[in-house]
Amino acid sequence: MENQTEPSLQLPAQLSTFAPEVDWLYHFIFWVSVVFFVGIVGSTLYFMVKYRRRPGVKSEPTGHHNTLELFWTFSPLIILFMMFFWGWQGFLQMAEAPDDAMIVRVRARQWAWTFEHPNGAIEDNEVHVPVDRPVRLVMSSADVLHSFYVPDFRVKRDLVPGMFTSLWFQAVQRDPGSVPDDAEVDPNRVLYTSQVYCAEYCGAGGAWGPNMGHATMYALVHVQRDQDYQAFLRAPRPLPCPQENGTCAVSETECSPEAAGSCLFGSKGCTACHQNQAGGPQLAGPTFVGLWGTQQQLTSGESVEVNEDFVRQSIMDPRSQVAQGYSPVMPQIQLTEPETNALIAYVRSLGTATE
Repeated sequence: MENQTEPSLQLPAQLSTFAPEVDWLYHFIFWVSVVFFVGIVGSTLYFMVKYRRRPGVKSEPTGHHNTLELFWTFSPLIILFMMFFWGWQGFLQMAEAPDDAMIVRVRARQWAWTFEHPNGAIEDNEVHVPVDRPVRLVMSSADVLHSFYVPDFRVKRDLVPGMFTSLWFQAVQRDPGSVPDDAEVDPNRVLYTSQVYCAEYCGAGGAWGPNMGHATMYALVHVQRDQDYQAFLRAPRPLPCPQENGTCAVSETECSPEAAGSCLFGSKGCTACHQNQAGGPQLAGPTFVGLWGTQQQLTSGESVEVNEDFVRQSIMDPRSQVAQGYSPVMPQIQLTEPETNALIAYVRSLGTATE
């Protein structure tokens, strides 16, 4: 079946090899349901009128028809067995990834996604993948139940704490010929982008914004030509910077470590547990506003100063220094040295208790 690369009335674009078969089965079930709905409701209305209560007419049993009863009992079973068989075939196809599939590690937490490529490159809340090549996602959750869902690819799988789950897909060309195969390699060129949602309720944050709750736990899948994707993996990844529209993105112009740290604070999911706004509600972890330079009581009984060493150690090994009154629930987040330095600079920029 040929892919429909533009959205239809009911469904998004078909941008994976699975999508046409999934949609065919969906439409089959939909139209069977429509036929049965119209038939059942129509028959109900007909018999309501035919056997309505009328003066001088006494109701009598209508009897039964064995052939008709056998028909409406077994004919739906045949259709249900067909639906089950085709659905089971699709499930088996989607469950077993090809041997040559590229493996990407996916880690979810409240409320952010982290993707690790085969060469160790890390992306937050976005992932680049090659077109026309199978990609297997090996997924885990650091805290609660999440669900990785890409409507364009027709794939969805839960991420369960304490275990690994996986899914695979193969993205297809949306507009064949838009980029010639012999075009110059460009690691920043993207053929198209698809949206990732968390389809399992995983909690609500104390505010509304990117990566501040289940409803905004988004990620993006950027589909590239294979040669562009390989160049992307080799290219150094600068830190994200705030943009004029209020979002964060990697740009040609570098920003200060504090500004980059403010972007990482959101993309790494720190907003789930740590408050960075004065007067904001208390979250699951200590507030960072006015924290720098203070003495922090730990569950071990000792008191330490909140400085660069303390923050760095807390990022690298969260359970080694747990603040008194809080639970050791912070996951270990993979960060590069520049990212760690930027986050430390941002925490410092939030001020001290005397400011």
